[in-house]
Amino acid sequence: MEATDLKNTIHQLVDSVHNERTLVNLYELVALVVEQQDLPLDTDTALLEERLKQVPGRIDQGQYTTNEQMKQLTKEWLSK
Repeated sequence: MEATDLKNTIHQLVDSVHNERTLVNLYELVALVVEQQDLPLDTDTALLEERLKQVPGRIDQGQYTTNEQMKQLTKEWLSK
């Protein structure tokens, strides 16, 4: 499917949504994807490997986010 066809299909899907909260969620998701599309987080294999090597040390130092903390952060983010 070409980009134009994909865009048209996405527009049709969005047009079929009538629930305002669902529309807000879709907007936030698309905005996040667009905002992050140019972030070089996983495109550089050497950089990714270096970051992965640092994980055990960061965990030992307490530099991590627990599932409960992430749930709270998500709730806060979604309430904005």
